[in-house]
Amino acid sequence: MTKPDFITDSAIFNPLWERAKSRVQELASASLAELLYFDSVDISTQRFFELVRALLTFEGASDFATLVLKPDPVSYFNFHFHKYPGFVHRAEQSDDDFFESWQKDPGDSPADCLWANSERYAVLPTPGTWFMYADRKWEMGVLTGPPNIIAFARSFYPFFLQPGEGFRIVE
Repeated sequence: MTKPDFITDSAIFNPLWERAKSRVQELASASLAELLYFDSVDISTQRFFELVRALLTFEGASDFATLVLKPDPVSYFNFHFHKYPGFVHRAEQSDDDFFESWQKDPGDSPADCLWANSERYAVLPTPGTWFMYADRKWEMGVLTGPPNIIAFARSFYPFFLQPGEGFRIVE
């Protein structure tokens, strides 16, 4: 079994990045009923990883991608490291593989591992209908998807939050 590694092929990264950017734009006009909120640091927890795997199983998918959306994946990360700030996680890869991928040195710069240098990130199935987006500055993330996904996630993950009054995702 191979461990996840940074995406190096623009033909893999660019469609995922475009899909993530499009979904972020949709979030700005989503109703509160279409979103579940979580703490952006939850990505570092076992239970969050289990939620991602449960959503994949629920939807009949097996693989998912994690991408850093800020700092800019191309003008910053690819420019400096000749790879992209994202991973495709395969069904056979473990939770340890997932957590280690976020700590992986992109090339002679441990301070640029995704865990340390990611203001905004996305998690999305390949393929699938749900989408997660988080902004560490906000200390908030959101899960969106069809009503059956939202209902399933709500019943599975006990750590969803209520956003503050008037909170909106504005990109």
